[in-house]
Amino acid sequence: MELSRMTNRMTIKPRLLLVVAVLGLGGCGLYKWQKPGADDAAFKADSAACQQTNNPDGYSPCMQQHGWTLNN
Repeated sequence: MELSRMTNRMTIKPRLLLVVAVLGLGGCGLYKWQKPGADDAAFKADSAACQQTNNPDGYSPCMQQHGWTLNN
C-alpha cells in the first residue's frame, strides 16, 4: 500500500506542474498590431522601419504613426 501512495504522489506533481505551466502561458500573446487593409508583409515592413529608425519616442508611437493600432 505504501508504494501505491508514493506512485500517486509522484504522478500528481508533474500533472500539477503541467497545469500551472499551461495556465501561466495562456495569457501570452494577447495583443496584436492591426491596420485595416494591411497584410503580414505590410506589418513586417513597417515594423522593420520602426526598429531601424532612431525614433526618440520608441517603437509603439512609430507604429501608430504608420497607422497601426495595438488590439487584443
